[in-house]
Amino acid sequence: MWAIMMQMDSHFEELITQLRPTLPTSTALAQAIDQREPWGQIAMKAIDDGYMEIGDEFVRYFESIVRCST
Repeated sequence: MWAIMMQMDSHFEELITQLRPTLPTSTALAQAIDQREPWGQIAMKAIDDGYMEIGDEFVRYFESIVRCST
């Protein structure tokens, strides 16, 4: 299961790397990425800034982590 989480983590890093140049610097999401905030906070900023699809992917990622840890 750890390998799956590491693979997902890599997927999100790639997603963020591709997304960041397209974001206006003034958005909360861009600032969270630039400040290297934890994934959960980046996900919340993605939702707040209207990037629901990305936020949904983060939510699914964290749900899987919670399930694995219980």
